[in-house]
Amino acid sequence: MLVLVACAEEESSDSDNGETANEAAEAEGEVEESADEWPDELVMGVIPSEEETEVSQRVESFGEELGENLGIDVEVFMGTDYNAIIEGMENEHVDIAFLGPFAYILAEERSDAEVFAIGAEGEDDITYKSAFIVPENSEAEELADLEGQDFAFVDPASTSGHIFPRSAVIDEIGVTNDEVEDFFGNVSFSGGHDTSILSVINEDVDGAAIATDVMEAMLDQGQVSEEDFKIINASDDIPRGPDAYRAGLPEDLKEEIEAFYFDYEDEQFFEERGISGFYPIDDEA
Repeated sequence: MLVLVACAEEESSDSDNGETANEAAEAEGEVEESADEWPDELVMGVIPSEEETEVSQRVESFGEELGENLGIDVEVFMGTDYNAIIEGMENEHVDIAFLGPFAYILAEERSDAEVFAIGAEGEDDITYKSAFIVPENSEAEELADLEGQDFAFVDPASTSGHIFPRSAVIDEIGVTNDEVEDFFGNVSFSGGHDTSILSVINEDVDGAAIATDVMEAMLDQGQVSEEDFKIINASDDIPRGPDAYRAGLPEDLKEEIEAFYFDYEDEQFFEERGISGFYPIDDEA
């Protein structure tokens, strides 16, 4: 008992210095741990448009400004398609990505993606449509007229460029899912809504399924004219594609990313994406 008391008294005599030293060490450790939690680099995944082989200057600038705001490097990665971006997130090689609605669902299931923002014309205008378009001089007036014709979808995981239009063919033509390709003369995947629109205008295909927000952005930028094509069918409203980050990123980093998105202002960048700004969104939407 005397030994225990002596030990306690000895420990008590050094308590002030010991506690001070321990607190300082712990504080320093906490700072180091907090700094270590943030990665040295973030990778932002995008998919190509208009047969691009390089990321557009506006997207590069967005990534650079995000990096400067966060104090870490941000690299922009161009995936060949949505699946490349989803796999990149799954392997933790992609940290932030712009995805279509269906592609986001896949990313949430497979890659632990977490939606946080949506680019739109306004907080209450976060939808778009899927449309079937044909060349202006085409004789096609409805879906049935595309039987036996060369047709372009965008991407297997594209909501408006494949999932919705495929469903429309099944419902309106009365075929099974396995018979959709047989309905058309030839089916291809263009890789981008912009590419599909230009393929129709150049009459490389007889018809295509595209996103109306991409079409409107190209019209606004003067890349195409309403006289170049016509719409023969359109879907109901679809939620626009969201931006998502990996759920495993540090919470304080996520908050900083969100703040940058919601405060960002660049008219040329917004025009390129066909939006007016970024707005908060969650899984429920």
